[in-house]
Amino acid sequence: MSRAAMQVCRAHGDCFANRGGVCTCLKDNDFGGRDCPFYKPADTVRKGSCRQNGGMVDGNQQI
Repeated sequence: MSRAAMQVCRAHGDCFANRGGVCTCLKDNDFGGRDCPFYKPADTVRKGSCRQNGGMVDGNQQI
């Protein structure tokens, strides 16, 4: 995605997706005056991203 297509976001400078005032995740960040529902502080996301099961979720279930 080109930088021109990325959305400027100055609401949460500490968000995991904010890189230099630009949202790197969302194509549209207009939530009708409400706060971004995807906002997560970068330090919180980094701490929670390490999973015990290597990222596998329900890998041994039979369907």
